[in-house]
Amino acid sequence: MKLVAQLEDLLYQSQRAPKKEELRLSAWRILVHESEAVSLGLKDNSSGSVYTPPSYRQGESGEVFLVWADGTCSQAMVQLSSLNDPGYWLRELEQWRQASYQDPDATHIPSPEPLPLVAVEDRAIQKVIAGADDILFDQVKRWLTDKPSKAKMQGGIQVAWGYRHVRTSTGLAVTYQQSQFMSWFSFDSLIGGGFAKRRLSSPQEQENLWSLTVNQYEGMQKEAPPVGPQTQVIFAPSMTEEMLGQFVLPNFSGDRVIEGQGAFSKENFVEHRTVFHPHFSLSIDPLRPLESGSYLVTPEGVPAQLTVLVRDGQLQTPFLRVKDAVRWGAKPTALPQGTAGLYLKHQAEVPWIEALQGVEDGVLVLSVLGLHTQEAVSGSYSLSAPHSLRILKGQIVGRTDVKLTGNFMADLLASTTKTAHSELHTHPYLMVMTGVQTL
Repeated sequence: MKLVAQLEDLLYQSQRAPKKEELRLSAWRILVHESEAVSLGLKDNSSGSVYTPPSYRQGESGEVFLVWADGTCSQAMVQLSSLNDPGYWLRELEQWRQASYQDPDATHIPSPEPLPLVAVEDRAIQKVIAGADDILFDQVKRWLTDKPSKAKMQGGIQVAWGYRHVRTSTGLAVTYQQSQFMSWFSFDSLIGGGFAKRRLSSPQEQENLWSLTVNQYEGMQKEAPPVGPQTQVIFAPSMTEEMLGQFVLPNFSGDRVIEGQGAFSKENFVEHRTVFHPHFSLSIDPLRPLESGSYLVTPEGVPAQLTVLVRDGQLQTPFLRVKDAVRWGAKPTALPQGTAGLYLKHQAEVPWIEALQGVEDGVLVLSVLGLHTQEAVSGSYSLSAPHSLRILKGQIVGRTDVKLTGNFMADLLASTTKTAHSELHTHPYLMVMTGVQTL
């Protein structure tokens, strides 16, 4: 709270009675994070090594956005000074003033609105931070005990707990607690599993994720027949997330749409152009309890809300930060946290176990090379997937190396594309018919 209090005092004074007239503010916004985190890791079947020592850290940091009396803006990252220096913040303010810039659309600071009730804290994580951390060490011990005998294992666990503070000159003053839990592991850096939410994973979730990953690893130990032109391509949930992050999310950013730098124009949204198959919808939902992409309020002070980007295949809205909303002539929307909080849904979605049984000729793509080099606006891809799993008659039969060629926007528009739900993952398995050949 110390950083928040110091910033509030500084900015209130600069708004009402600045020490120098050129440092007078007309509006401001503060975001501060206080956090404590415990982590431990596993490298090459060894825990607690020099590369992955158990660690505890705490910190307080934030950012400010300022609107000066002359209408210019400044923004900066801030940290609490470790020195007892009474002139520190005045010097910081002077530096922020020197870095001011013109951006009339950005000067709007929203007025406070009622906030939703969203569960973003798990008290069990607070207890881990306070010292009940045996569950983390027990988890790593189980990994090492149960891993496939010949596998070289990497992994890590982190729990975090803290406070989020949002303050604005328009009267918003929000402080709430939030937690985070992340765990991941991999065998031979080929096959891996992960879990990320605002709560601890349950023993059943841990067991199911472990079993799934071990089964995939065992499938990698056998060579499988080559793919054919009719082989169905199935993106694993982690790959669906990466493909959405590369080809879809950037094109729904309000600033890109307004600047004409995305796949869609403002007119496309106004006309509700069809861009996905009518069975698909895409939304940002920060209201789901204890999901990693959930929150109460954006860094700009906008309450969390469900925002539908695509409904029944048709464009609805891009996601709009405050500045974008001013330019668009609409209210600000929910914001994704990376791809967390982004949800792709198909009306005919079925559980993955059921979908797998229906795959006569398929390949499960777990990872690809070079995705970040693919052009986001066109949606076209040409990717190597050297460690994929061949599926024949509903069974994983072994490993195969493939090359994929296609267009992700066309995949989402095709009637042949389906999704399958997994209880372990936020994102679905995405089942498409696209160009695939054995490497």
